[in-house]
Order: sequence, then structure tokens, then C-alpha cells
Amino acid sequence: MKITDAQLKQIYAHAKETYPYECCGFLLGSFDHGGLVRQVRRAVNQNTDRTDRFVISGEEFAQAQQAADEAGLDIIGIYHSHPDWPPIPSQTDMESAWEEVFYLITSVHEGAPLNTNVWKLAADAPRRFIWIPLEIVDEHDKA
Repeated sequence: MKITDAQLKQIYAHAKETYPYECCGFLLGSFDHGGLVRQVRRAVNQNTDRTDRFVISGEEFAQAQQAADEAGLDIIGIYHSHPDWPPIPSQTDMESAWEEVFYLITSVHEGAPLNTNVWKLAADAPRRFIWIPLEIVDEHDKA
């Protein structure tokens, strides 16, 4: 999956703001060329019970889909943070994952973004995530 440095910094800023809670949002773009992010769109984490869970409202999904449609894009992924935990999918992430969608997870340690990984559900059984390479591209070099 490809993303610009500026877009990744938007996600990092969101993760820092919400720490010690998880942040979440949408990656709008195209599935062409292995996934190309064109826009990062924040969402509000509706989960207030736990710091290690996120919930996005159906209304925000609908708004993100409308914004994507208007821009000629798709929702190609969901991003969220893992406060003080590695950027690997949890069992909760597995249970709520959709096929074909990218899952960008940023680890935030003591309020500072530490590292980021991208995952996608494997096309075959058993149900599991596979790691997807993340490529930082220049804004002007996007395919």
C-alpha cells in the first residue's frame, strides 16, 4: 500500500491527540497499484469504555462513503492506533475485519507514534491477516 509522508503524519497527529485511547479513521483512494491512499479521513472513536478498542459509527461510515463517491475514490482501508502495544492486529481486529480492505495500525508508545504496519485478510482459509508492505511515496510521484 502506498501513502505519502504528509498523510502518515496526519495519522500520527491523530494518534498523539487521542492517546491513551485508540484513534481511528478511513483511508480513501484506489485499490490500483497495490492500494494508493489519496485522502486520510478522521473518525471519532465511539468506544469510551476501553482504551484498547475503537468503534466507528454507521453514520461516519456513510459520510466517508459519500465523500469517497464524490471524489471518485473508494474506502480502501481503516486506520487505528494501538496505544502502548505493537502494530499487529488483535483478536478484536480479526473479528471485525472486512475482506479486501487494508488495515493500517500505528503503535503509540507513551504518546509518541513508534511504528506502523499494514495488514489485510488473507484470501484463503484459515481466516488470518497477512502483512502488506507500506511504501511512502512523494505527493508528486503518485501513480
